[in-house]
Amino acid sequence: MRSSEPRIIAVSIALLLTAVSCGKKDPAPDQEIAQNVGDQMSAVDEGGGSTGAYSENEVFGARRTFARLLPSEVQGPWYERLLLPRAEATSCLLAGTFGSCSSNVVTRTFNSCTVGLAVFSGTVTFTWSNGGLNNCTMPAANDSVSRKPNFTITGLRGGTFTASATGTIGQTITRGSAAGSFTFSNDGIRRVLKDGGGTTLLDFTTTTTTSLAITGAARSGRVLNGGTLHVVNNVSGTTCDFSPSNVTWTSTCNCATSGSWTGSCSDGKTATVTLTGCGTATLEVGSGSTDVTFDRCYGS
Repeated sequence: MRSSEPRIIAVSIALLLTAVSCGKKDPAPDQEIAQNVGDQMSAVDEGGGSTGAYSENEVFGARRTFARLLPSEVQGPWYERLLLPRAEATSCLLAGTFGSCSSNVVTRTFNSCTVGLAVFSGTVTFTWSNGGLNNCTMPAANDSVSRKPNFTITGLRGGTFTASATGTIGQTITRGSAAGSFTFSNDGIRRVLKDGGGTTLLDFTTTTTTSLAITGAARSGRVLNGGTLHVVNNVSGTTCDFSPSNVTWTSTCNCATSGSWTGSCSDGKTATVTLTGCGTATLEVGSGSTDVTFDRCYGS
């Protein structure tokens, strides 16, 4: 073998890996339904925060969805990835894009910040209702905080991921009268992924038809039980209704790490999401079973 051949082979392998990474991966509808369960658990945790800093999970979670299904939108050629400055790769986290509490509202404005080669625009808004205290807290029974996303990620080749509120309020946590009791409701969140040609790959809307019950004011030991999460696949028309059972958090993960979500779907299938760790679960639909990693769940 001539001395130049190893270099040629190495370059060829790198180019092959780049070509593979630039493809489009067709989504598995059942797994994407489960991703909406992960989104709700992350939203419960974010609504329980106090400053809005938790929304960096929104950044990384949405980028994960892009990376799973449209990798070419967030991954440039191998030489670009090697040379990409760290500041450019994480400018959405470095830009300080959270506003301060003003009249019970905290807004994150993305202002075309980037994560790698994905550009974020739009907002995530948190609004508190607490009897006119205007300090972004919920100290008394019936006080609440709502989370309303309205942002778009645009990829390198024109693909888009959009999260928006279809209802008037968004995802809301309301304090109960008993110590440590809360409820979680959602009047409509839609998440849509399109490729650069405008073809819709994912389009899901979630609502709660009955509020979910939360026990525990802190993340550690927080438990979700009862209520109904309604998930609509807007592409196929299939709907599924899930109810949580002993869905429990630990201190080191923004999503629950144990418990299960059980449901039934309009196509006649039953579905169970059994949590196995931070951001991981086993999904059983009908007679099939598969492992799922939630885009919006992270250890800390």
